[in-house]
Amino acid sequence: MEKWIVLILCLLALALICWKETQRKNRARLHLRITASVLAIVALYFLAQPVRFQRKLDPSKENTAVLLTEGFDRDSLSSLKNIPQYSADRSITANNKGVTFIPDLEHFSRSQADINKIHIVGSGLEQHDLNDVKDKKLIFHPNQVSGFQSVHWNSTVRSGEKLTVQGRFNSKSKDIKILLRGLSTTLDSIDLSGSQTFELSITPKLINTAIYSLIAVSGKDTLANEKIPVIIEAKTPVRVLMLSSSPDFEYKFLKSWLSSEQYTLLIRTAISKDKFSTEFLNTERLNLNRISPSLLKNIDVVIGDMAELSSLGGAENAAIQNELSNGMGLIIRADEEGGTGFYKRAFNIRQSRAIDQKSLSLTWDGRTAKKTAAPSGWGMEIVKRSGEQALVRDNQNHTLVSSKLYGAGRIIASTVSDSYTWMLSNNSADYFSYWSHIIGKAARKAEATESWAILNQFPTINSPAQLRLESSAATQPSVTVENIPVYFAQDPSQSYRWNAQYWPPQSGWQAIKSNNKESFWYAFDGQDWQSARMSQRIANTEKFIGNNKNISKQTNSVIRTYTYTLPAIYFFVLFLMACGYLWIERKLAPTY
Repeated sequence: MEKWIVLILCLLALALICWKETQRKNRARLHLRITASVLAIVALYFLAQPVRFQRKLDPSKENTAVLLTEGFDRDSLSSLKNIPQYSADRSITANNKGVTFIPDLEHFSRSQADINKIHIVGSGLEQHDLNDVKDKKLIFHPNQVSGFQSVHWNSTVRSGEKLTVQGRFNSKSKDIKILLRGLSTTLDSIDLSGSQTFELSITPKLINTAIYSLIAVSGKDTLANEKIPVIIEAKTPVRVLMLSSSPDFEYKFLKSWLSSEQYTLLIRTAISKDKFSTEFLNTERLNLNRISPSLLKNIDVVIGDMAELSSLGGAENAAIQNELSNGMGLIIRADEEGGTGFYKRAFNIRQSRAIDQKSLSLTWDGRTAKKTAAPSGWGMEIVKRSGEQALVRDNQNHTLVSSKLYGAGRIIASTVSDSYTWMLSNNSADYFSYWSHIIGKAARKAEATESWAILNQFPTINSPAQLRLESSAATQPSVTVENIPVYFAQDPSQSYRWNAQYWPPQSGWQAIKSNNKESFWYAFDGQDWQSARMSQRIANTEKFIGNNKNISKQTNSVIRTYTYTLPAIYFFVLFLMACGYLWIERKLAPTY
């Protein structure tokens, strides 16, 4: 209501009350009654129209601002009173009086040059927003986030491979169950207590895009329900050549598993000098009496024991080493008999009594598995040298499987000669994971003319999705997302890399086309993964401030003031006291 309307109404009310008081026959304490009436009307006016005036900021709070972000806690503002408050979030400014909306942080930073200190309260800012205020002294007051703190999954899975979802969930509830669901069925679950990490996994069989659900429940209450979009691709066929000096259990079980997984398998086992037995699984028969360059061009990985590899002729050795340089992989099975030449020198392998064969536990790619072994006083380990990468370690941190580059290919040496014991103990999951990890590292990599990456973990509608294209083409790529052209900028230091931003207008799978090839990525709704995105922003904001502890730019001292509103409680008490006096006075001296 307009001030002048309130003023006129109050003056009319005051005139009426004063006239009524003067008309009373009992004129005792008339001046006190008139004074009380005036005070009551004045208090009523200021209740309708709060008293505001300018105050000078505390010197310690001059040139300072508070920036409110999503999820801020009101209690955290108790130490930041009387400091101008801003926000770039319209919902915050709409629901909190006295908060000024900032449509553009970069413009705010330039136009408010006298502000050199900003308190960021809440879940923090995105990277591009942090860059807009990086010349200020930033002080972060993060909020506490419950729900999914972090999560990661392999967004592209080949048919038959595992989809693994890992993360951390934070809650005050003691009994929590995390469910991975798809097609209205619970596929995997785990029980948690409070704040804990979790890992769930399934093996998708269909080849398509799919959206699974990650659900957190406590009793009958659903605490969170988030989407897990996954692209399931057809498995790339891998062609394997196995060279064995003699048949053994390791080759027998490995052959059976590779065959069941639809690997193309060529096997050559030595019988005597220059005589071999051969097997062909999932492929046509070929002549394996001689390892020739033409044969190896169609092989992705060679698996051979040290003895058989060392017995190869000079031409066969040259063919293998030449194809290694062109991208083929080689897995060497080291044994106690050792070997000679190139394969012996490739790695520094030695015997070690420190490896306890009775309680052996192997670790690879974040997975740990116990393994039984035949009693032996000696174990074999690989002494790491420069340029080598440990792929599998034991529980005493000895390297049992190691890898190194050789041209465009990779050589891997393994001292684990009895992985089949996993199969004998009915533990096929660890066996499959172990060999999938090693063969996947060694196998020839398909040459891709271009590869896509979405740099945001949670690309969200109406927010910039960071697209990256790595292409062998020298010209600017022609790309569309949902038939909308997207223009890329070439990376100044890496010419094969192109970057762009795209603001998805709607959630769901986004089709991205380049050179008549179509790929997909998923854009989340604004309500998806809120707790995880807030946790991510908090971590990024803390890291940004930690890496940019620069002194704020010196600015001219400006006398800053703020609008102070006198608390309405003062006028309410005055109104009650004045009305109370008038009521008591009338009771003590009634009109007659």
